[in-house]
Amino acid sequence: MGNQHLREGLQGTKTDRDAMLAHICERLQVLQGAQSKEKASMSQEREWFKQVAKGVEGFHLPDPPRWHESARLYQRAGDALCTGQLGRGAQLIEQAAKAEEEAFRGVPKFVQNELEAEQKAEAAPSVAVQTNDEASCASCAKPQDLKIANRILSVIDKMEATPPIPRRKVNWWDEEREEEEEEEDAE
Repeated sequence: MGNQHLREGLQGTKTDRDAMLAHICERLQVLQGAQSKEKASMSQEREWFKQVAKGVEGFHLPDPPRWHESARLYQRAGDALCTGQLGRGAQLIEQAAKAEEEAFRGVPKFVQNELEAEQKAEAAPSVAVQTNDEASCASCAKPQDLKIANRILSVIDKMEATPPIPRRKVNWWDEEREEEEEEEDAE
């Protein structure tokens, strides 16, 4: 192995690292957009309250913290990649992609309608899947977009449980009173 061969190997790992970092930053932006739309739906209770209270399938309370797990894993993957742990970063990206997919599956239907660009999770890039667990590369500075993970993690808004819609019970004695009142009004 000559110096030229080593330089080419290092250049290849830098390219892989940069591609994975770009993927992480892109996914964090998507997660932030999805989380903000879910948070915005919390204030539009009039539109979805009845379906949630009735227990309609796919309708449940908005939960903006659902995005925390995938954001945390993407953040850890970015940190690992920036410190030169290429293999560890690739593993964390795969875990984050699974957590992201799970979060998108749990989104209520009324929020899914709002998600256009974020429509579904994206699998880990092929570079991450093909990277050896022990691979390493040179360290680098953290991209600014990794700070998006902190913004996602800072959202802790939760909604209280929606009470079921009360159903009016009709009692037989109420019906008789109504009939008596109608007869008296007719006289």
